[in-house]
Parts: sequence; C-alpha cells; structure tokens
Amino acid sequence: MRILMATDGSTNAEAALNVVLYRPWPAGTVVRVITVIEPLHDRINKIVGLFGLAKTAEEAQKRLQENCQNLVLRYSQALSTKFGADNVTADVVEGRDREKITNEAKSWKADVIIMGAHGQAESNEFLHGNVAEHVLSHASCSVELIRFVSPSTAVTELNRAHPIEEDKYLIALDDSEQSMKTLDVVLSRNYPPNSFFKVISVAEPLPFQAYSGLGPWEGAGSEEFADLVDKTIEAEKSVSEKVVASACEKLKAKFPDATVDGAVLEGYARDRILAAAREWPADCLIVGSHGRRGITEFVLGSVSKAVAAHSPCSVLVIRN
Repeated sequence: MRILMATDGSTNAEAALNVVLYRPWPAGTVVRVITVIEPLHDRINKIVGLFGLAKTAEEAQKRLQENCQNLVLRYSQALSTKFGADNVTADVVEGRDREKITNEAKSWKADVIIMGAHGQAESNEFLHGNVAEHVLSHASCSVELIRFVSPSTAVTELNRAHPIEEDKYLIALDDSEQSMKTLDVVLSRNYPPNSFFKVISVAEPLPFQAYSGLGPWEGAGSEEFADLVDKTIEAEKSVSEKVVASACEKLKAKFPDATVDGAVLEGYARDRILAAAREWPADCLIVGSHGRRGITEFVLGSVSKAVAAHSPCSVLVIRN
C-alpha cells in the first residue's frame, strides 16, 4: 500500500494523521507526507517591491518554509514509529497545492491520497475551487477525506457505549461494475478488531421520462403510470437486496470478528446515503467514484461528489 498524506497542519489534517496511526495496514506499507506552499514572495515582490518590502516578503516566505519543514518532520517522526523510518518520506513542495497533490500522487504511484476534508484556509463545506474538491475530481487514485469527529457524533457514540475511534464503516453500493470493484478494495484492506460494517444500497426512482416514453406530465396521474412506477421500484429493490446480501456474506467471511449489517433504502441516493451516515452514525463512508450511470469522472451533482462534500464523517472515494 502506498499512502500519500497531504497536510497543512489543520484540525482535519491532524485527524488524518491520527486515523493513519490508528488503523492496521498491510505489511510493507509506505507513506509519503507532503505539504505544499505557494511561493508568495515572488508575487508580493511584483506588487510591492517598489516600496522596499521585497526583503520582508522573502523573510516571511523563509519562516513559512521553516514552519512547514517542522510540520512534515513531526508527521514523519510519528509515522515512522508505526511504519518504520525506511518506509516514510516527507517533503515541502512549492507550487499550487491542488495541482501539486494530484501530480505527486500520479508520479509517486500512490494507491490512496489521505488528507483533511478542508484545511486552514477553507470553510467546513466544499467551495468552488476547494483543494479537496479538485483532488477528488482529478486524482488518479482513491481519495480519503478525513473529518474531525463532531461533538454530536461523539455524544451518540458514548451513549451507545461505542468507541469514539474509527471502527464503523458505511459502504454504499449499487449493481455496477465499479461498486463490485469498490467492495473488492474494501475486502483487501485491514480494519481495527471488532469493526462494524453496514452495507446499504438505494433503490432509486427513475426519472419520469424513463417510463415508456411518458413525459413528466403526460399520463402521470393514470393507473398505468402508477403501476409502472411501482413495478420499477420493486425491481430496483430486488436488485439492491441481492447486492447487499452478497456484500454482507463476503464481509462476514473475510472479517469473522466484525459485526456486519445491511439495508436497502428507497429514495434518491445522495440524500439516503447522507442520512444513513448521520443516523448510524458512521465513522467512515465508503463509496465508488462512479456508479451504474457510468460517470468516469466527477461532474457537478454526481452522487460521489455530493456525498463527499456533505458527509458528516470521513469519506473514502475508491477509484480503480
């Protein structure tokens, strides 16, 4: 396993470090830690150099470089205690963070990028142009976004006598080839002892236009239309039940000490997946990068991207 950790020292980045240190990993796992700084002094020099502030800008950049070096050194020292010093590297990289992270993952041949869901300069939700959003959209490998445990989740876990540490994995699947590959990746990984797995599949209604050529208004109130909708939903539920049953069987066989449960939900996938993550509550939500609709890249409004943006917990988006 080759793990690329991108950090800026934010709360969520620290949570990502703790998760990596807590989880069991395959023997021989290697970790590369990077933090990206933009050479702002060059830009500042062009703007305010005439006012004699060039030296001040360079000194500020130097202090930033030193701080980042200390940050990646701290991460590498902590990770070396788990993976061994020979299996951990760390560097400060100059450039535009979103591009440097994806380029580094590709050139280093990372299996997964692990980073905070948002960093020092970002809000709690995805913004247009957000670093995590860009990495999700352009990374050549799987991406995991770590969110710090919310107070409400911590209270719920304590009330249910469950550990606050990560041990509850919600896996959202459909009948697509990508989902089957997503499950294969889940089965290939290691998890804390006595973990909890919950597999869900959403029976999603088709658009009006899909029903025998009926438009959104024409025939929508007829018994024929209602019967067609009911039959479609039942067919969707039947497929989802098979997906969930098969996945649960494989998880129980691979992880006999784990608690495995499954459920078929009805509604729109994004909404039902997010609701399930909140209500359980999940520590980590696992989804494929695209489903049965064959979206090979993230597009605005895709289920995976929407789930990653609004999930109350960490999200692992698996790309094969």
